[in-house]
Amino acid sequence: MTIWQLLTSNWDWNPSVIGLCAALIISYIIVTRFRLTFNGALFITGVLLLLITLVSPIGILGHNYLFSAHMLQHILLLLIVPLFLLIGIPPSLAKKIMSWSPIANVILVPRQPLAAWLFGVGAMWIWHIPVIYNTSLQNEGLHMLQQMSLLVMGMIFWLPVFSPLEEWRLTPPFATLYLFSACIGCTILGIIITFSAVGHYPAYLNPVDSLGILPFIRNELYLTPELDQQIGGLIMWVPCCLIYLLASMVTIARWYKTPEVDVNVKPSEPLSSVNSIKASTTME
Repeated sequence: MTIWQLLTSNWDWNPSVIGLCAALIISYIIVTRFRLTFNGALFITGVLLLLITLVSPIGILGHNYLFSAHMLQHILLLLIVPLFLLIGIPPSLAKKIMSWSPIANVILVPRQPLAAWLFGVGAMWIWHIPVIYNTSLQNEGLHMLQQMSLLVMGMIFWLPVFSPLEEWRLTPPFATLYLFSACIGCTILGIIITFSAVGHYPAYLNPVDSLGILPFIRNELYLTPELDQQIGGLIMWVPCCLIYLLASMVTIARWYKTPEVDVNVKPSEPLSSVNSIKASTTME
């Protein structure tokens, strides 16, 4: 077996996942009245990334064989897919959605920066507590809840920075601080996982080799449980912070592109005042 064979022969085309992704794309196209814009391309990209994340070998390897693959899947579900989905929503559509009071009331608290930060960073910490993590591997219902919650919490996390509604966004300095503190949170978790003794996630010590690929993983790829856990911790540690850093750079660049308003410039006199002066001059 080769890596290429491993990545091309273990796709799980779950009908519910395919149906969900198709429903998202169709609903978006209908709501936006069949207009394919840049926002639409971003949204569809996010949906396709979601599909790949859930049906590709990343899911099977992460659930049955490799902690590092599961960690990669979690990063995609929490940080990358939600970001594409969120920035793919046009501002006009976001205003229509928020004009519906039930949705506006539900999202009132989560969109607050502190709450959004706790949802995003807390989701990663909570789902990687060994007891909860190991239980989710054994319970399919809890595993599905884990995946959906990461997706939802990820969108909530990005709201204060990349909300389609500008009035919801933090100012660039606070957005940078928001992202930097999230980077610290994920870094601490990544360090703990990387340097912890192997065995916190026992399902990966002696996995059930239902696909017959464990010898290839252990003997050809040399992915021992120790190395696998270390790679998973590094994925949490380094790529996460790079994502936050890139988001900070985008925020700062957006700040510099915003035209400055000169507060010393006085507004021009109303046209009616000018006409009155002209009229009085003519009469004299």
